[in-house]
Amino acid sequence: MRLAGEHSLPGARQMVWDRLVDPQVMARCLPGCQEVNAIGPETFAVTLRIGVGPITGTYGGTMRITEQEPPERYSVVFEGAGAQGFVRGTGQAELAENGGATLLRYESEIEVGGLVASVGQRVLAGVGKLLVKQMFAKLSAHVTQGGRP
Repeated sequence: MRLAGEHSLPGARQMVWDRLVDPQVMARCLPGCQEVNAIGPETFAVTLRIGVGPITGTYGGTMRITEQEPPERYSVVFEGAGAQGFVRGTGQAELAENGGATLLRYESEIEVGGLVASVGQRVLAGVGKLLVKQMFAKLSAHVTQGGRP
């Protein structure tokens, strides 16, 4: 499954960058995130509780930030598994100044398997888009309110 788009975030690019690479900020902004812990340089253990249709589960996995070019772009590699299935993928983010705000363009390739994949690609894509929308809303509030989404 591919997710891509762009979102305008309030604030200067460097400030948005600093929030995006801060694991504690992302823990507060990722929907369903229960825990983020550093386990190495730019590598984090992540626990998420996510529901897809009638299937809800807790997923544990890792997220690694790669190819950083502050404050312009970075890539992410992630994988996780739980009783309901697995998820793994890659993503890229690019940040551009946009008249006092920051335009973030993103693209990701995600593979989902197990019981959670049985709900179908159309439902998974819809849930993915909803989760991205919720994350950007929380991140925008976090940037606007100085750290409290």
